[in-house]
Formats: sequence, C-alpha cells, structure tokens
Amino acid sequence: MRSRAFCPQELKVVGVQRELLQGIAVNAIDAKGRVSLPVQYRNTIEFRSGIRQITLSLRFEPNHIRAFDEHYSKLVYNQITERFSPDQVAERARALQHEFGAVEPVPYEANGRVTLPELTRQAAGIDKFACFIAFADYFEIWNPEALLRSDRADPATVFHVKNQLKARGESL
Repeated sequence: MRSRAFCPQELKVVGVQRELLQGIAVNAIDAKGRVSLPVQYRNTIEFRSGIRQITLSLRFEPNHIRAFDEHYSKLVYNQITERFSPDQVAERARALQHEFGAVEPVPYEANGRVTLPELTRQAAGIDKFACFIAFADYFEIWNPEALLRSDRADPATVFHVKNQLKARGESL
C-alpha cells in the first residue's frame, strides 16, 4: 500500500472547526521579547493562510495588541470595500487606514516563537507574560493583569487566566 503525502487541509478534528481561532493561553516572554504562540493558533493560521506570519495592530482603550493572519486581513479588506460606495472615498480611506495603517507583520519560527516588537509591547503594557485570547477570526494579546482589571474579560476568561497564572506560581 502506497502512502500519500500529508496535506494540512485533510486534517480534521472532530467537533472543532479548524478555520477558527479558539482558546486562551498565558505564556512567558523572554528578555528579547520572544513568546510562543499557542499551538492551536499556529495550526489554524497555517491552515488558513499557509504562512508562518501574524500581523500586529496596537489597540488603545484598553491597551492590547490585536493579532491576525492573512485570512483575516482579506476578510476585513473585503468588508470595508463592500461597506463603502465608490463616492465614499474619504470614509473608505479612513477605515482602511484604521485597520491596516499602523500594523507590523511579524514572522514566527517553526517552533512557534514570535518576537513582539519592544515599542508595541511597552505600549500594550506587556512585560513578563502574554495572555492570548481567541476571537475566532483574530486574537488579542494582553498583559494578563491588565486583562483581569478590564471589563473585557468574561467570567470564564478570568477563571482560566487566573488558573494559568497560578499554575506558573504567579500571585494575583
């Protein structure tokens, strides 16, 4: 019997949609700003986009990083172009600038390590740990303590983040 070459599109996980980002993780950041992307995020990104790269977008109020892949970029671009008529040039330009103007494409290594740029990390208040939260099409990266203080985390997220920090020996 001949074996076939592996094709990532053939990978099926029962009960899970491979094209959606899912889960919460808290990972340590090293002195150079490197952090491991959650493996389930990497699998989805590579499945959807075929490349080992994410794009970072600094968000304020509250400070955090939105991260996404090529798949999400195309989705947002299509939504913006459909939302505005040809005579709404200024509105369309503002929306595109907001989503794509101040972004940083960042490749990640085969083992999933990505380097978060220092200024972006500082602006988001991320230092010792990075908290990853999936939102199906994209994910956010937070300082875990800032997330727990914000009104953005639902009770289940708070529960999981606190337990992951506790497992790492971090006091809350």
